[in-house]
Amino acid sequence: MNKITVIIPVYNGEKDISRAINSLLQQSIFVDILVIDDGSTDKTKDVVMSLAKDHDNIRYVYKDNDGVSEARNLGMDLVKSEYFAFLDADDYVKPQMYEKMLGKIEETGSDICFSDFLWKFPDKERAQKDTGYKDKHELLVGLFAVLWNKLYRTSWFRETGLKCPKVVSDEDSSLLYRLVYHMEKVCYVEEEMVYYVQRETSIKHTYNERVFGIIEVLEGIKKYYEEKGAYAEFKEEIEYLYIRYLFGNSYLSACRLKDKDMRKKALNAFWDLLTKTYPDYKNNRYLKQGGKKNLYFRLLNKTLYFSFSPIFRFLNQIGLMN
Repeated sequence: MNKITVIIPVYNGEKDISRAINSLLQQSIFVDILVIDDGSTDKTKDVVMSLAKDHDNIRYVYKDNDGVSEARNLGMDLVKSEYFAFLDADDYVKPQMYEKMLGKIEETGSDICFSDFLWKFPDKERAQKDTGYKDKHELLVGLFAVLWNKLYRTSWFRETGLKCPKVVSDEDSSLLYRLVYHMEKVCYVEEEMVYYVQRETSIKHTYNERVFGIIEVLEGIKKYYEEKGAYAEFKEEIEYLYIRYLFGNSYLSACRLKDKDMRKKALNAFWDLLTKTYPDYKNNRYLKQGGKKNLYFRLLNKTLYFSFSPIFRFLNQIGLMN
């Protein structure tokens, strides 16, 4: 049995799934490939089964459509190997990724291994560092909340009792920030190992009521640490998560909403959540550590918060916020 299983959740991925699978077949060590088809209506199954004819390490499992979280959870339930990883169907990995991660995790006795990755745009690539965090505090503040640039020890993950939460958006964030609580031994392969593919449709995005999902995610993370009796220890880090999401990506997503009433509702909801949960957020120690984003977060007040919305919306419309 191979030591690593790579779980690929997929929905209508006929155009991309073969590239993802082939990047795993080209690994410098053998890995098991577990494709969880979340109710695809295209030819995803045909593509996977065609590859599986010649490779007995490919397993295809079909389930009714219920979202990526449930597809990942089913995959984790089916894993029998010592380690597992995730790969999205439209991404792909470098040939030595899992050999290097396995070597590092076994050398250090860690529970989880991270790697850096590459944003793959139609006309360029951009490196993203996601390695070198010293402790849980740095992980909560700095990690890039994606599941697919990591290798997990199966027994450790199961001992946490965690599953992928079924939320309407930010599924990776919802799980990973909970998982940080359990990360006692972490190691890193400080190389870009995953190609995170950005298509034209990925870059422009279609925003709808999913933007409100971040509220459920942030409140769920906060509640998890409260239940573990660890909230006081990590309060400033969790507060900073609220700041980063509600004044950062989620705020920009709300600005892009076409429906004016929904846009106003989202902006009000984000402002109220942060200022009511953390009325003294401007005293957050991470906010005082410098950098352009932190300066922007510190200077933002209610008037500017709502005034910037039409400006950001206009910049998005002319392509300057892609």
